[in-house]
Amino acid sequence: MSNTTFRRHFPHIAREVTESRSSSAGSSGEERRSRLDMVVARNAKLKITNRTLKGHLKLAAAQIQRLASENAQLRQALEASAKVTRIGPARQPRP
Repeated sequence: MSNTTFRRHFPHIAREVTESRSSSAGSSGEERRSRLDMVVARNAKLKITNRTLKGHLKLAAAQIQRLASENAQLRQALEASAKVTRIGPARQPRP
């Protein structure tokens, strides 16, 4: 990804990177280490959250599939009990 695209879509991260570059030049090794530890901890937390959200998404997709299948079955049962006759598309004459 180009720098311009990154800055356009993620301006807050670009600012953090710029600030960290300017502050790291004058900061001690210990300060940089603690900042690195914070970033590593934040990334670990985001990975866990991402994994949880992926699980929720899979569950939601499975529930939607189940509901669609159940809806089709119920609609078919309703049409059968109401004696609904489906009219298909007009048949093409055979050549």
